[in-house]
Amino acid sequence: MFFISKFSPLFFFLAFINLIGSLILRMNGLDHIDTAIILSFGFILYTLIGAGYQIIPNSQQRQIKFKHFQGVVFLTAVVGSYFFLTGNFLYASIFNLLTVLMFTLHVSTVVHNIQPVTVRFIVASVIYANLASVFFLLSQITGDILLQTVVHTITIGVLLNAILGVELAWIPMMLMHSLNVRLGNVVFYLHQITALLLIGSFYFFDYKYILFAGILETAVILIFFYVIFSAVKPSRSLMKVQPPIKFFLGGHLFLVIGLLMALHISGSKMVQFIPVHMDAMMYGFAALTIFGGMLHLMPRIVWNMVHIKKAQEGKEIPNVFQLIDYKKANLSFYIMVVGCILMLVFEFLSMPIISAGIYIAASLFFFVILFVKLFIFYVK
Repeated sequence: MFFISKFSPLFFFLAFINLIGSLILRMNGLDHIDTAIILSFGFILYTLIGAGYQIIPNSQQRQIKFKHFQGVVFLTAVVGSYFFLTGNFLYASIFNLLTVLMFTLHVSTVVHNIQPVTVRFIVASVIYANLASVFFLLSQITGDILLQTVVHTITIGVLLNAILGVELAWIPMMLMHSLNVRLGNVVFYLHQITALLLIGSFYFFDYKYILFAGILETAVILIFFYVIFSAVKPSRSLMKVQPPIKFFLGGHLFLVIGLLMALHISGSKMVQFIPVHMDAMMYGFAALTIFGGMLHLMPRIVWNMVHIKKAQEGKEIPNVFQLIDYKKANLSFYIMVVGCILMLVFEFLSMPIISAGIYIAASLFFFVILFVKLFIFYVK
């Protein structure tokens, strides 16, 4: 890696705390919209900021300036997380906007080449992060913007742009297959159109428009699936692919479930299924994909941090693949998928306490495999 951000793991750890915090609050009766807000900003957005500090400078082959400024951005995210978890959304929105604005200004100092499709996806994701943060603050000050609009600006504008862009780069790279660049560019431009249509539909909150835009977005996702599975197919057996790719593909399963639920809700207006849709998109699609990204980035970040320190001491450095027990990582993938499915089932049965408890157990197993093992390695 050209640049190593020591703050990326801290952002990931903070995001995981917010994920578990949302589940605990949910068990204590927090409604699904407030839960979605905590997940959108505290989990999804802060994870992507941490990943952005690692991915953006490396995509530009530049060292980020004023490295210690990452610490200021992280501290504002910590304060924002405190207000998210204590239910003070006004102060949370203020500190969140500060976090996003500072992050945007900081990483913009290294961006000079936006020709690669992945970089364009990430730039679009950062733009939507600012828009969502402004929407969130305005929703708290004026009450004119619905929280549903805020949440979907994060999921459609920020999350999907980031995931589509990163997976178009990482999956072919990890499988050592080529990417259909032309179709990748088509996906980028089509997604920007459908994202604007969907967010606009939620702003005016018209189910007919939401359904129409949702169908268009589903078509874009199908094109994306074609591009990705064209790269996966030559690998023959999905059982043999690296755990991060399994998490990505597992996330796709819940993306499909979430999209189908969204289309059903928009067409039938059966709003009682909204919590199930939220679980599929947030705890299924977003979390599994993010965990896959963490599995790919974290060992490399820690390895490079330790490599520099121990190389100066003349000590032997293990291979990066030795930092994670891939058998346990694979086991964690299956536990997470089963846990997500059970969560959806119990949410459908209106048993949020059981659904949240199952997911906490599944995600904590992943936490131990990733964070605890890497921390032990780093300390040694």
